[in-house]
Amino acid sequence: MGRFVKNQELGQGGTAVEIPQVSTANRPSGQNGQIIYNTTTSTYQVYNGAQWYNVSEASREKTLTIDKFQGDGTTVVFGGGSGNTLDGSTAATLSVSPSSSSDIVVFVGGVYQVPETNYTLSGGQITFGSAPPANDGATNGHIITVIHNLHKLGE
Repeated sequence: MGRFVKNQELGQGGTAVEIPQVSTANRPSGQNGQIIYNTTTSTYQVYNGAQWYNVSEASREKTLTIDKFQGDGTTVVFGGGSGNTLDGSTAATLSVSPSSSSDIVVFVGGVYQVPETNYTLSGGQITFGSAPPANDGATNGHIITVIHNLHKLGE
């Protein structure tokens, strides 16, 4: 017989779901979709059909970071102090240091840029094959957008 999650009355008309609390040593062998609170690791865990997977660790948080730069029609390198920020007040620096071009997605004016074809990544700098056009100032039509932390989505 399976167990069901039970709502607990909290008073004031509120309820809460009670998740079974067990230590690592006392975890069940696992069935796909089971949820527990592991008292040894202080994390919620879900059985994914093969193993217990932590779902409440801060390190597993999937936060994407976005940098925006502007081209000037001549600059091909952005990041590490090269190129300009969106408002042009400071030199462009990537807020996250990607280790691979597969960790980021790059767009120029909303058009996806293909890694190793349209740009390369090295030492915290993006180098385009040709200079992104200047921002027209009215529509922000040629903004360079870099989305970081894609590698964390698969963790």
